[in-house]
Amino acid sequence: MSQVIIAGDTSGTITLQAPAVSGSSVLTLPATTATLATLTTPSFASTIGVGGATASASGAGVTFPATQSASSDANTLDDYEEGTWTPIDASGAGLSFTSTEAFYTKIGNVVYVSCAITFPTTASTASAKFGGLPFTVKDSANNVSAASIAQTNALRSDNFAYLNNTTQIAINTNGNADVTNVTYSTKFINISGFYYV
Repeated sequence: MSQVIIAGDTSGTITLQAPAVSGSSVLTLPATTATLATLTTPSFASTIGVGGATASASGAGVTFPATQSASSDANTLDDYEEGTWTPIDASGAGLSFTSTEAFYTKIGNVVYVSCAITFPTTASTASAKFGGLPFTVKDSANNVSAASIAQTNALRSDNFAYLNNTTQIAINTNGNADVTNVTYSTKFINISGFYYV
C-alpha cells in the first residue's frame, strides 16, 4: 500500500482544501504530530455506548455501563438505568404484598420510583416498612435525600420516609410516630417519589 507523506516546517499548520465549489470541505492538520482516526462523518442514528459500554442492539440512544463508572465532575452524566423492582415486607412480620406495578428510573445520583401495593389481612403491630428499593438510599441527615407523594384508601395522611443507608421506606404519622401494619390491613398504597444515592 502506498503512502502520502506531507511534511511541514516547525510552525503553522498544513491545510488540504478541496476545489472551490459550493459545500466543499476543508481538512486542517494540527501543527504537531497527530493521528486522524477517521475521515468519515460518524452516524448516531442508532445506539452509542459510553464509558466502555457495548451499544444496545435495539432502538436508538446512549448506552451506559451496567455498573456505574462514577465521575468526580459535577457536570458529567455518568449513569442511567430504568427497570422494575419488587416491594417486599421489611417490618419483620413476613407479610406478602400484592404488587401490581413498581418502576424506577435512575439518572445520575437520583432514583425516581413508583409502586402500587396492597397489604394483606394482618393483625401485626410491627412498624410498617417495605423494602426492595433498587438502590441504597444516600446516608444523609434528617432524610433530606428524598421526597414522595402517596395515595391510599386508608383515609390517612401519613408520611412515607426513605430510610437512610437502606433500601426501605417507612410509614410514619405526621407526628413522626411509627404506623403499624394492622393500620394498613387490606389497604392499598400508590407511591411515587425520588431519592438520592
